[in-house]
Amino acid sequence: MSRRHLLPLAPLLLFGACGPTSPSPSPSPTISPTPNACATAPSAYAKAVVDWWVPACSLAQNAYNDPTKALGPPDATDAGPLGYTGFISLGFGGHVTLDLGGCISDRPGPDLRIYQAVSNEPVSVYVSLSPEGPFTLVEARKECGERIDRVKGYCDFDLASGGATQARYVRVEDGELFPCPGDTTSEGADLDAVQALGVSTSSTAGQLP
Repeated sequence: MSRRHLLPLAPLLLFGACGPTSPSPSPSPTISPTPNACATAPSAYAKAVVDWWVPACSLAQNAYNDPTKALGPPDATDAGPLGYTGFISLGFGGHVTLDLGGCISDRPGPDLRIYQAVSNEPVSVYVSLSPEGPFTLVEARKECGERIDRVKGYCDFDLASGGATQARYVRVEDGELFPCPGDTTSEGADLDAVQALGVSTSSTAGQLP
């Protein structure tokens, strides 16, 4: 969720301390797999958090700081005790790296669907075959808010856009880059879920008609 108005001088002075001002793509479009990275079948939705980072100036006031909320099918609602539930707010340039549990391969059309709650802030997506990287940029600062309902939205990514043929680990990074601290309890993009589109699921949760 974002607030669009001029910030006072003092918060602007914190701009440099909060995080990057633009995405930093990996210098190489190729990825060398770690041993057995693709030995297991992938899940339809991210199943584990590998790492996450949200700048301190966003953490200090964000109400949605649990990275495990990005696991499993999309479940963001507006019925939480603070108005919403089911997502992590990434803050200014923050990110979450998630494990699909196995490798997905590039196929015709989009391969990954990023679910974002509340609004349509842009996100950057990176992929790797190793939790330590290197991570390859798939697409930077893509608007992410194709509506499913009044809370949940999504955007799709094609591995081929970044020159990747396989991926297991997906890093979703805030692309709004609105300087913190702002005046909201959900700074930055609000990550609800990550889906591997080529993997079948027994549930229709989060699926479009």
